[in-house]
Amino acid sequence: MKQVFILRGLPGSGKSYYAQNLADELAGADESQYVICSTDDYFINDQGEYQFDKFKLPQYHNLNLARFINALAQNIPLVIVDNTNIKKWEFIAYAQAAVALGYQVKEVIVGEVKDKSMQHLYAKRNSHNIPLKTISKMAYMFEW
Repeated sequence: MKQVFILRGLPGSGKSYYAQNLADELAGADESQYVICSTDDYFINDQGEYQFDKFKLPQYHNLNLARFINALAQNIPLVIVDNTNIKKWEFIAYAQAAVALGYQVKEVIVGEVKDKSMQHLYAKRNSHNIPLKTISKMAYMFEW
């Protein structure tokens, strides 16, 4: 069975950890059996450091979607989208492409979006230094 998991959640909620654990559980050690598509990957510079550039965000989202569609076209059995996906429009193209290519699609919300204490935790532990104010705004805008 071909599966796509679309992860949704605030920065620091554990999406990337969840994605890797899901891949390990469902595909085992065989990295040819899964692809994790994260726009964050495109912000890693040659020194391996994360450098966010809001002006490149649309371009990198398009590159991530292209990588996703390429994985589907290669019939990779498990494809995981590891983005915040706060608004439904942000991941609808992923879902539609997956369905069109015969994949079962599951949307997974990682973490507690509306819990204020969890937002504080996410602000402390997210790897991109996104402040609590931004995380709280994202939580407010989250579409169910």
